[in-house]
Amino acid sequence: MGAHGTWRWGGMRWGAFTALALTGWSMTGAMPSTTLAGDPGQEIRIEISIRDFKYVRTKMQPVRTGVPVLFVIHNEDSVRHGFISPLFSGRPVRGEGEGIEAFGSGIEGFHLDPGKTLMIRLTPDEQGKVTFRCDLHPDLEGELYLMDVPVG
Repeated sequence: MGAHGTWRWGGMRWGAFTALALTGWSMTGAMPSTTLAGDPGQEIRIEISIRDFKYVRTKMQPVRTGVPVLFVIHNEDSVRHGFISPLFSGRPVRGEGEGIEAFGSGIEGFHLDPGKTLMIRLTPDEQGKVTFRCDLHPDLEGELYLMDVPVG
């Protein structure tokens, strides 16, 4: 195993891949895109909707360590939800939506009002399982896996 948990096998470097496994997870069609500042060619985009007190994947791309990721969280429920994750701990995070922006390395999570969209930018630097949850509704939780898989 190399630096940052990168596996090497037979001289081949493995790229990082992400898989989402969520409580009540389902796949739906892609949501309309939201225009944001930043270079979309350099940023991985993952979209998640909160619907019926479940996280629902609406768009997913492979995630590699060291590559910026944009999480787009849509709250389609009629109540406020939280989006809390240890993935935010100790790394620079930027969250924005509805005219509000928060940034820094001390962010624990975000609250998202009904019908609103939150965009969270960060750069993962480690592999493994990452959890996220709603601090207001203990049964609403999900997992993000950053794993190495062979690349061409």
